[in-house]
Amino acid sequence: MRSGAAVASLLDEALAGLWRARRMTAVSVLQIGFSLFLVGLFLLAAENLGGVVDALREETAVTVFLRPGADEAAQADLERRALDSKLVAAVRRVSPEEARRRFARSFASLAGATGTLSSNPFPSSVELDLLPGAASSAALRPFLANLAAFPAVEEVQFDVDWVRRLRGVVRLVAATGAATGFCLALGAAFTIANVVRLTILLHRDEIDILRLVGAPEILIRGPFLLGGVLQGLLGGLLALGLLGLAFRGVLMFITATENVLLGVFVVRFLSPATCGLLVLGGVLAGLVGGTIASRRHHV
Repeated sequence: MRSGAAVASLLDEALAGLWRARRMTAVSVLQIGFSLFLVGLFLLAAENLGGVVDALREETAVTVFLRPGADEAAQADLERRALDSKLVAAVRRVSPEEARRRFARSFASLAGATGTLSSNPFPSSVELDLLPGAASSAALRPFLANLAAFPAVEEVQFDVDWVRRLRGVVRLVAATGAATGFCLALGAAFTIANVVRLTILLHRDEIDILRLVGAPEILIRGPFLLGGVLQGLLGGLLALGLLGLAFRGVLMFITATENVLLGVFVVRFLSPATCGLLVLGGVLAGLVGGTIASRRHHV
């Protein structure tokens, strides 16, 4: 019971100190919130780019375009070797007519243009459905090279290199966000330290009286340390609110423009664990700032 009363007393003192320096407190919370908001934007970009990579990783169909005039025997030999590779689950032939119908379904506005042509511009092709895990196998690249070397093959299409480059971009964005967050967190910590020091100056007489009567250090320094933590917590919550508003605004923009391509990149908000880490980052910045400001020679 006494410990609960002590915590309540510390919290009351911390809030009173922040209220006395409310203008500086507001500036500090806004700076922390904006700093964490920028970090959150990097995390949000990495989260959704990672979702794109995961989605593309599931697209495990290799398209083999055939040369004009490829005969039945060549196609059958290609399909047999593909199945013997232990990387392919199924093969599927796509005729020029089927390719034209697919194009018309995907690009309805251009469907009429293909009908005006004197001949079908789409080649025959063979689609190969890869087995699970084949896309990341070391044997895939030699397999694709062997397919491309077939005399009946015009081109082999599978964007494994592009997916790998995109995965590298995701790692770069995440690393940039982490580095930016570290620098901004240091700046926020020093801002909090300055606010806490100002609060200490406002309470200088009370601190001297508490020292004269022999009050424990936790009662003297605790409110200032707790004040720093509260500023960091408020800044973290503010950053989450700003991120939520920004994310909702982007979703509304995508819905209004009906842009399917943009919808691929903005599909989900930060996970609860990431949101918690963002708020925790603000709390840690506040803890560091409060600790710096409430050192023994300052209080």
